[in-house]
Amino acid sequence: MTPAFQFRQEAFLLTSVSSYILTIALNPRDFQISIIDPTENLCLWLDEFTLPETSSEKEYLSQIQEIVAKHPISGKTFWKSIRLIVNNQSFTLVPTALFKKEYAARTLSLARGLVTSQETVQHTLHPMWEATTLFSFPVLFSDWILEIYPLEKIQVFHQSDLLLELSSKLKDTGLMIYVEKQAATLVYINEKRLHYCNRFVFRAASDFLYYALFVINELKIDASKIPTWVFGAVQTEDDLYQGLYDYVENLSLGLPDTVSIPGVPDHLPPSYHIATLLS
Repeated sequence: MTPAFQFRQEAFLLTSVSSYILTIALNPRDFQISIIDPTENLCLWLDEFTLPETSSEKEYLSQIQEIVAKHPISGKTFWKSIRLIVNNQSFTLVPTALFKKEYAARTLSLARGLVTSQETVQHTLHPMWEATTLFSFPVLFSDWILEIYPLEKIQVFHQSDLLLELSSKLKDTGLMIYVEKQAATLVYINEKRLHYCNRFVFRAASDFLYYALFVINELKIDASKIPTWVFGAVQTEDDLYQGLYDYVENLSLGLPDTVSIPGVPDHLPPSYHIATLLS
């Protein structure tokens, strides 16, 4: 399968993989492989593959296995670390003070329905926000990643974890909206405290606009003053952005200046693919 989008940096050295982070992002509609140099804060490599619609987790995994088996670099070993990013609706946040690891599956079940034996439950602590993310993904996927990288240091994150990490760089108050092809995540920080984080799916720009404005209204966000950043799979000419622009006065495309993400080749705009957002 040929990548739908890709880039390489000349700084990439095959002999330096022990200094790099290999990132694998499992998204419902695409699959991303990136290589990050955390020391230089550079994204050295990105491949994004558009996946055909699948009817089962086994079928989805089969497509990914085929890509990885033929990929020129992802089969290498002895990385600094391997970062697996899970992107789905099976997640929730709880106050860290109330979090107990032994009750993680039960807590997640209360938020999204029963967690089955075919799922593994993971968690990520966010000390800055005094919150913990709970999320699940198929055991099939965890078994696969452990099979192909048996000796590697593997870190598993939910996509929302990366966005919460980026939002920790905000100076004070702001709303960050990360847009995917048919989904969006909203993170609202009010006076350096996390007030809201959630992901929703949509079919049309009007669906996105309805949900975004509903959240803004429910959280009593002053759309004329609070800075709002929209980034990801969106451009200023898109109906999604234009619709939001009519209601949110302080709207910007991209990330605030205080948020630094790994650099990409000079001839490209900043990359907001989820696999490129964190060193």
